[in-house]
Amino acid sequence: MKEEAPPPSAKPVRPRAAPGHISLDGESSWSPWRTLISAVHAHPSVKINHGATFLVTDQQGSIPLDAHDYGLYASDTRFLSRHELRLNGRRPESVASVRLSFRHARWHMIADNVAGFEGDMRDARVAITLDRLVGGHQLHEDLALHTYGRTSLTVLLEIALESDFADLFEVRQQQWQRRADLNTWWVGPNSLEARYQNKDFVRRCLVRALTAGAGITYANGSLRIPVDLVPGQEWRLCLQYDLLTHDSQLPPLAERCALDAAEADPMLDARSWQISVSRIEPADLRLKFAYERAIEDLAALRLHEQDSASNDHWMPAAGLPWFMALFGRDSEIASMQAMIAQPEVAIGTLENLARWQSDVDDPERDAEPGKIPHELRVGEWAHFGIVPHRPYYGTADATPLYLLLLAEQYRWVGDAAALLPFKPVAERCLEWIDKHGDRDGDGFQEYGRRTPRGYRNQSWRDAHDGVLDEVGAFPELPIAMSELQAYVYGAKRNMAALFEAWGDQKRAQELLQEAAELREKFRKSFWLESNGGELAFLLDGKKKPVSTVVSNPGHCLWMGILDTERGRIAGRRLLEPDLFTGWGLRVLSDQHPSYDPHSYQRGSVWPHDTVIAAAGLRRYGLVEEAWTLLDGVLSAVMCFEDIQMPELFAGLPKKEFAVPVPYRMANVPQAWSAGCVVQMVRILLGVEPDLPAGRVYLDPALPPWCPSFELSNLRLGAHKLRLSVQRREDGTCSVDAGGTPGLEIVRGVPPWLDLG
Repeated sequence: MKEEAPPPSAKPVRPRAAPGHISLDGESSWSPWRTLISAVHAHPSVKINHGATFLVTDQQGSIPLDAHDYGLYASDTRFLSRHELRLNGRRPESVASVRLSFRHARWHMIADNVAGFEGDMRDARVAITLDRLVGGHQLHEDLALHTYGRTSLTVLLEIALESDFADLFEVRQQQWQRRADLNTWWVGPNSLEARYQNKDFVRRCLVRALTAGAGITYANGSLRIPVDLVPGQEWRLCLQYDLLTHDSQLPPLAERCALDAAEADPMLDARSWQISVSRIEPADLRLKFAYERAIEDLAALRLHEQDSASNDHWMPAAGLPWFMALFGRDSEIASMQAMIAQPEVAIGTLENLARWQSDVDDPERDAEPGKIPHELRVGEWAHFGIVPHRPYYGTADATPLYLLLLAEQYRWVGDAAALLPFKPVAERCLEWIDKHGDRDGDGFQEYGRRTPRGYRNQSWRDAHDGVLDEVGAFPELPIAMSELQAYVYGAKRNMAALFEAWGDQKRAQELLQEAAELREKFRKSFWLESNGGELAFLLDGKKKPVSTVVSNPGHCLWMGILDTERGRIAGRRLLEPDLFTGWGLRVLSDQHPSYDPHSYQRGSVWPHDTVIAAAGLRRYGLVEEAWTLLDGVLSAVMCFEDIQMPELFAGLPKKEFAVPVPYRMANVPQAWSAGCVVQMVRILLGVEPDLPAGRVYLDPALPPWCPSFELSNLRLGAHKLRLSVQRREDGTCSVDAGGTPGLEIVRGVPPWLDLG
């Protein structure tokens, strides 16, 4: 569930000059000699993670006493709610910080005019280098101290530590509960343990020093370490934080520092993924920089807790910090987006979600047989049923999206036999769609919560106020969203080929027929001929079309559920200024009475939503319109810190503000925001594999601002493909695909993208 949050704030940091870029109108919109674009960020924090274990600190490297959302987290619990360094009672000043990888961050701190115990040494300066490395349910912390005084110096290093063991939902909602059964023990000489228990729910934070005889004591909530500093010599301390969920757990203490040169490379697994993906060399350097960042972000979001037996089979979490968990919709869309980078991502997502496919009818969790889950949590609130996430099934789109991902995997890999274990899962998904997804038997998908604690909105716009009618009121439940029908249409049409490959010709024909009938029914009920024609946002509980102007038609175009003429009308509507900000599409028109550009889903820009719309525009032949959306999103991402695509940002017009304004509570990195950058490559190159037939379709359309594009290491089944595409003066593209034995290269659009 994604909550509303306070308005964002913008804080410009170091200027970032960008390579030149020529816009479609011929004017330079992005060049180092005309403008300096500053990176913007909303929440001044440093985040590192390894799977669902993550650390969020302020820019000084601290978790302050009023931590808010800062902390060290694992298993949906905050294990550290305070961590502050002091030297002789004063906080050193952080003068530099850097994320060396998504797992490893470093701070350099300075303390001036430090006095020793024996006298006044006003000219003494102490430098502290702090390294932190997250791994599994563990944090490794390495402190190195140097003095730049003239003589030796003894100082007192203190590390103030607190553990509130707050549930992640508590932190997100700022709703605190006091925990009576919380204790801290000094089990010296070098160990501190904080423990919390509520019946059978246990959380422990164990802090141990790797260096024996470090002289550590514990008092007044702080580790206290006397440090003898000698000019020219380094003093070091290594701490190991273990984040435990059982009393029986006692991980071994590391024999040496995890950052020791003799230790294994902590980024080895991530680099194996980054080496395996497709590589790009586009003329537009924005896309190159954003793509490389997106690949690292997807590596950071890998859920190690959900790994399959194969190291290559993994699924992405939805986003850091709030959604480092198994998600249905988010992981499925991100996996589809990432196909052109590495198709194997899909298998891990398919495997893990299949394990949690519901086999029960449980209204408290909005669960029904065959339904794919929305979100799985393991914290205290989920454990005791305060929230229904064990897992929670309150989403109507994860089930058809599962089928879409399965069909995509078949086209990219071409091995129907390898996917045969998923046939029962697919059959149960289809049964849920027809029986439970269609709540009233009218042929459309509807949602409506079955428990008061469930989500009112169960589409991708799942904020409480994310779905509104024309005047800003809540539509009556159950609601039939337009894109839900499109997803089911696409799922049935695309799954037909896989059922045929499995030898079930009858089922394949039924699916094609059902898809065709849904498409016609959709046109009659959702297409509104008034005002020259528009697509309804939804049908409410009384089957009344709601014509709120939103970005959702882009998802319908992506699936191809509209005929060519109506699709182009709906596509052009997206580029009107009430929806298109110049950076991306607002999810709600700025003419709507409930419009708020700083809200979560009432006028903000979601990059994945904009790029999905671009894919839909490209499918309907609106190529220049698709380019416009991609150009806007690429211009936006270059303004964000580290060229990192956020979950969303404010829907303010580009012409009124020099940079996109952040949304303060946005997840960064976020799976489908990183994935949308990868999806841009597929949109521009028009890559559509058909590995079952031994061919790949190519239909590139490069804009003037990216006249050349090279793609290498593209994995298609057992093949690897290298493409070189050049834009000609007349706007057409030449393609050099090289020689790929056993793989036929076809120029044009594949039959499954035909609009009929």
